Amino acid sequence: MNKFWTILLIFVVTSYSQDGSISLNDMEPPKTELFYTNEFPKAGDTLHLKVAIPSGWHINANKVPDDFLVPSKVVAFAQGVEFEPVIWPEPVIQHNDLLNMDLLLLQDTFTISLPIKNLQKNGDPYSVKVKFTYQACSNICLPPKTLEIFLDEKKNFGLLDDNSANSSNGETSFFLYLLLAMLGGLLLNLMPCVLPILSLKIFDLMRKTGEAKQWAFATTAGISFSFFVIATIIVIVRLTGNIIGWGFQFQHPAYIATMALGVMVFALNLFGIFEIWMPGSMTHNLKKHSKSSFAHGILLVLLSTPCSAPFLGTAVGFAFVASIPKLFAIFAFVAIGLSLPYIILGIFPQWTKKMPRPGQWMEILKQFLCFPMLLTVVWLVWIFAKEAGLESSAKLGIFLCIACFFAWLSGLIAKPGKPWKHFAILWLVFIIIYIFSWNLWIHPQKDNLDEHWLPFSQKRLDSLQNEGLAVWVNGSADWCITCKVNEKVFENETIKKAFEEKNIVKMRADYTNPNDEALKFFEFYGRSAVPFDLFITSYGKAILISEILTEDAVFEALKMEYRK
Repeated sequence: MNKFWTILLIFVVTSYSQDGSISLNDMEPPKTELFYTNEFPKAGDTLHLKVAIPSGWHINANKVPDDFLVPSKVVAFAQGVEFEPVIWPEPVIQHNDLLNMDLLLLQDTFTISLPIKNLQKNGDPYSVKVKFTYQACSNICLPPKTLEIFLDEKKNFGLLDDNSANSSNGETSFFLYLLLAMLGGLLLNLMPCVLPILSLKIFDLMRKTGEAKQWAFATTAGISFSFFVIATIIVIVRLTGNIIGWGFQFQHPAYIATMALGVMVFALNLFGIFEIWMPGSMTHNLKKHSKSSFAHGILLVLLSTPCSAPFLGTAVGFAFVASIPKLFAIFAFVAIGLSLPYIILGIFPQWTKKMPRPGQWMEILKQFLCFPMLLTVVWLVWIFAKEAGLESSAKLGIFLCIACFFAWLSGLIAKPGKPWKHFAILWLVFIIIYIFSWNLWIHPQKDNLDEHWLPFSQKRLDSLQNEGLAVWVNGSADWCITCKVNEKVFENETIKKAFEEKNIVKMRADYTNPNDEALKFFEFYGRSAVPFDLFITSYGKAILISEILTEDAVFEALKMEYRK
C-alpha cells in the first residue's frame, strides 16, 4: 500500500490495543517536570525537562524518518538567558512492518537537557517557560499537541529539596520584577504618548510655585488611584476566565472616542473658551490645585497605557500571570516609577524656586499648550479610524464639533458666577447625547491588516517552523506609538534585503483589537503588551527583542540564523 495512504489510515481509523479499544483522545498528557541542576543557575549549568509518557504509548523523537510524522520539539525562553541547542535522549528504534521503516521513538520516562550558554547580568533563569510539542502514537497516531511548561515554584532545582531556600530565590526573583516595574514606570515619562500631558504638568508646576508639595502628592495620588483601578479591572477579568493585556482599553473604540472627546474639551478649557469649575462649597472641601493635579495624574495614566517602555513589558508580563497580591504589588511599583519625578519635587519643594515667576506670559503658555493636546486628539482619531473604519471616524469628527459647540455654549451661559446647575445640566445633556449617539449612530468596522505581513496564528507559525523556515513575529497595535516608530525599522532597504536573502517569513500579531491568541503567545515569552518582536530561527531558536527596536538589534538577531 502507498505510504501516504497507510499513514493517513493510521491517523483516522480507530484501532484496538491488546487490552481494549483506543479512541483518538485516550492518551493523557505526559507528566512533565522542569528543574535546574544547581540552586543558582549560571552559564554552563543545565535546565532539565523530565517527561513521563503513559504506558502503552510513545511519542516521536526529535527526528522522524518520514515527512508525514511530526517530530518532537522543545523551545525554552527565560529573560536574559541564552540556551544551547537541545540535547535529546537516544531514541528507541522500532521497525514497523506496515510502513516498512524504522521508527525513532521516545517512551516511558526520559529527560531532555537544555544547557545554559549565556546568562546576562540582569537575567532571570527562574522565569523560564518551555513549549513542548509532541505527537503521541500507539496503534494509532494522534494529532500533535503543544504543552506550555513553567518552573515549579515549589521545586526549582533538581538537587535541592530545601523549600525555604527555594522560597528565598523566589522572593529575590520577585524583587527584581519590582525593580523592573519601577524603572519601566519611570521611563514611561519619556514615552511619546505621555509628552503632551507632561508639558501640561510642567506648566501646572510653574503656575503653582510655592505649592509644589501639594501639587506633587495630588498628582501621585491620581496616578496611584488609576493604577489601582486598572489592576482591579484585570483581576476581575481574570476571575471571569478571560484574558487581557497591557493597554487593553485602547482596543475598544468606545474608550478611544471618549478619550478624544475628553482631551478636546480639556484643550478648549486651556484655550479659555470655557471654565471647568465647581460650586464654592465643593471647592472649599477640595482645594483647586489638588483637584486639578489629581485629574492630571489620572489623565497621565490613561494616555500612558498604550506605551510599553523598556523593562515595563517584562514586569507587567510577569504581573499578568502572577498571583493577585503580586499583581497589585507590580502595578504599585509602576505607579511609584511614573510618579517618581513628582515625588522628588514634593520632597524637595525648594527646587521649584528656580523656576520662572508667574505672570501674564503664563496665560500665553497655557493657550500654546492647547496645541499639543489637539495633536493628541488627532492621534486618537487616527487610532479610532484604524479600529472602527472611516465612516465611523467621520461621525466622531462631527461629534468633536458638537463638543466644541457645547464648550462655547458653556462659556456663555455656565461660566463661574452663574448658578452651577447650568454647568452641570449642560454637560450632562452632552454626555447623554453622546451615549445615545454611540449606540444608535456609530458602527465600528475593523480595517484589513497590512498586506505585506502574514497575519499571526499559532497554527500557521507551527506549520512554518515544521517546514524549517525562519519567522519574525512582530506584535503591534495602531494605538501604540512606540510600535509605529519600531515599524519604520523594517522599511530600511538593507533589512528588507536581508529578510529576502535569508527567506525569513514576516508575521504580524495585530493587537489593535482584542486578540487572545496573540496575547497568549506574548505571555509565553514573558510579555503582555506591544511592542513585541521575536525572531525564531529555522532551527527553532527563539530570540526576544527589546521593546525599543533598532536596526542593530535586527541585524544582531538575524546573525543567529547562521549559528546552528
